[in-house]
Amino acid sequence: MKTTDIEQAVLNRLRILPIEKQQEVLDFVEFIGQKLGKQTPDSSSSVKLQQEHPSLSEIAQLPIAERHQILASFIPATADDFLNDPDLTEFSVLDGEDWENEYD
Repeated sequence: MKTTDIEQAVLNRLRILPIEKQQEVLDFVEFIGQKLGKQTPDSSSSVKLQQEHPSLSEIAQLPIAERHQILASFIPATADDFLNDPDLTEFSVLDGEDWENEYD
């Protein structure tokens, strides 16, 4: 597997994890880098990640322009997931449902 393929696979899986688990992954990668004697591009992990990614409740309290600025970076990945992830694109469960409203 090529390096870019591995990186993309890791990123795809990382995006679906809760922020706490993303932090654990980052800590683990930094630990491995330290064992190899290599520094990561930004080694201020925990504090920096939490500052860059506020919780959903913190985002909800921000003015709408700030919310849009924070969430804008997630839009391409979300759109890609909805186009390519079978769990999100397959609606076979809905095929057998009766969607008529009883008041129609």
